[in-house]
Amino acid sequence: MNIIELVFNLSIVYVIYNLVWWIIVKLPKGFITGFHKNVPLDYVLSALKFLVLSNITFTNCLNHIQNISANVYDIFTSYIIGGLFLFIYMASKLNKNRSLFNLATNFGFKSKFNFNSTDSNKLKYENHIIGVSMVVFTACIGFPRFGEIVYLNPLNIWFNETIQGLYQAPILKSIFGFFGFFFMVSTFQKGISSIKVIIDKISGKSNQKRNENPMEEMMRKFTEKNSGENSSEKVEIDDDLYVDYEEMEDNEN
Repeated sequence: MNIIELVFNLSIVYVIYNLVWWIIVKLPKGFITGFHKNVPLDYVLSALKFLVLSNITFTNCLNHIQNISANVYDIFTSYIIGGLFLFIYMASKLNKNRSLFNLATNFGFKSKFNFNSTDSNKLKYENHIIGVSMVVFTACIGFPRFGEIVYLNPLNIWFNETIQGLYQAPILKSIFGFFGFFFMVSTFQKGISSIKVIIDKISGKSNQKRNENPMEEMMRKFTEKNSGENSSEKVEIDDDLYVDYEEMEDNEN
């Protein structure tokens, strides 16, 4: 029961965090850049977003442990669940960006809307940001002194207080709770899909499943019929296209 409570709390935190991030970062950035892509800036904001999210996840795991007066087993379980939840979320955002790029390519939008190699490189190197964010989360657990510094970081404190302040508002609490529930269900689905993909790769079934993907076949026929581009230049569409119930942004960093 404590695990479900932790996951649900993290779901609400992530939903509100995305909303706050969109308001204070994404929207102003769009007005400043004229809603055009700025790859260096996008990298900086993506790194900042995931690092702050890593800190917030650690903070909420620590608060959960303190609130339930956890024993050693509960402490270990709470951090493991928090880390898995964080990783699944960040990995799903990366997969979603790749899926959108692949979808645009297969529909022939790559040339029409100027989807160039810069976007591909951006998606490619975002996995390093995820890796660093997970290392930071792990370091907070493994090195208590470092965890204390992160916990008392002014930016981390501000985000946590803002999130809790919005959630405690009478009307907003039920709304965020509603979206948090669907976010939690979505995350569980992503986790199951990820585990399934790993099992398929280990068993050697991934290539076979990709060949049997009906969506990929439909997209291939569609693009061959409606586009003059060479079919060898097409990019395979991902097997899993995730939908985030908390998504408030046009393009995630």
